[in-house]
Amino acid sequence: MEIVNGIYHNTVELNSHDVDTFNLVHPAHYFRVLQEASGSHAYLKGVGIPHLRKEGMTWVVTRTRMEIYHYLSWPATIEVETWPQGIWKFYYPRVCRANSKDGNPLFEAMSQWLVVDTETQRPQRNERISNSFDQVDKAFYKEPELGPRHNGEREDLPLLYTYTPRIVYSDVDLNHHVNNVVYLEWMLESLPFTFRDNYLATVVDISYRAQAFRDDEVTVTTKGRIGDKGASLFHSIESSEGIIIATAESEWRAKAQ
Repeated sequence: MEIVNGIYHNTVELNSHDVDTFNLVHPAHYFRVLQEASGSHAYLKGVGIPHLRKEGMTWVVTRTRMEIYHYLSWPATIEVETWPQGIWKFYYPRVCRANSKDGNPLFEAMSQWLVVDTETQRPQRNERISNSFDQVDKAFYKEPELGPRHNGEREDLPLLYTYTPRIVYSDVDLNHHVNNVVYLEWMLESLPFTFRDNYLATVVDISYRAQAFRDDEVTVTTKGRIGDKGASLFHSIESSEGIIIATAESEWRAKAQ
């Protein structure tokens, strides 16, 4: 791993357990690559989660929109790079993109991160943290505004699937709540085998609205429309107390026959 002109670079090995029965990488794995690159970059600059927690703060991702261009097959390596763009409103937007070893684009994503007080959970606008990262050339700037978030209410669409996951020990991360990638995995697990066998996600736009903890009970619902050429789905995770934990929109294309 290295940081060049403010951009963090790393090469990640794709493991056999990161792919599905068709030897295509799980879309959630791309989100894990994003998460690890972002966390490692912050840690190298002295503002990772372990550093901030000593000051009563931590990082929280609130939204990630990823466009997926290609699904790798094992064995392979992922060339990942990421950079933050300075404070925008109360957010710390971060771009992450990845290529295959031969330079083909795999995905590109924009994530919106907050620094929050660990006791009050209120956002902290901290210039010191922003200034910890090196400035990136303006040519790499990406628009951080992602538009309105899906609010979980799409009464105009039919309910397709429901799923009730069980929170396990490994789901909980350094912030003591369910890791954000697990929410996406729950949404994907709500889809039946027949759907996943025949469609590939091309866009995932997920918003994190509340925290889920180890003793919570949650339900995933998926609404949308499925056609011969693709699908548009809307996902929501709700606690047993009626709290919306996460919502997402996803676009899918039919696999080539």
